Amino acid sequence: MNKTSKRALSLALAAGIGFAATAALSAETLQDVLKRRNLSQQDLLAAAKTYVPTGKRDEFVAFSSGGQSGQVIVYAVPSMRILKYIGVFTPEPWQGYGYDENSKAVLAQGRIDGKDITWGDTHHPAISETNGEYDGQFLFINDKANPRIAV
Repeated sequence: MNKTSKRALSLALAAGIGFAATAALSAETLQDVLKRRNLSQQDLLAAAKTYVPTGKRDEFVAFSSGGQSGQVIVYAVPSMRILKYIGVFTPEPWQGYGYDENSKAVLAQGRIDGKDITWGDTHHPAISETNGEYDGQFLFINDKANPRIAV
């Protein structure tokens, strides 16, 4: 048997074992999983309360301070999926915030005595209100390390 044939046979064998294992696990019942993982009915209920299937929307969206990252974290509730990191007081390379001219200009507004402050300690996000009711138009967050607030 040549080298290529041996490699192909090994890959086919590995794929077959993987498919067999997947089929065996998918044949498990809910009771089998509870027993195998030593889970209680309360554990199952707690998991079901936070589960949101792919393609479905969570009931709520939460805005959390990123602390010393200088960001705001947006996540969904009850699934707790992270939806977005928002660069506020710090450059955010993943999304490019702080690297183009427009966002550099926004960060430059936080200069103190002409010096760029490209870090922050975000805390206490607050959603805008009208007549004492949340309207969700704006999110305000302060920087505990430097004297500034972002909208």
